[in-house]
Amino acid sequence: MVSGMSIDRDVGALEARMEMVESEIHVIRTDVREIRDALVTARGGWKMLTLVIGLSVSLGAIIGKLLPIFLYPKP
Repeated sequence: MVSGMSIDRDVGALEARMEMVESEIHVIRTDVREIRDALVTARGGWKMLTLVIGLSVSLGAIIGKLLPIFLYPKP
């Protein structure tokens, strides 16, 4: 037969393990939030980088098209 002391000890051990698991889950939740925030920030950065590259390419194409006209005008 299982004594009352053994059950109390087992319950105490399980409570301690449960507190440990809860604290680890809290840490994981915090880490996931930080990762999410980093991804959101990076997503905005990628959009801005894409916009800057697109504008640079467009400006380069316009300059490349107009430069010969201004450097070598037809008589």
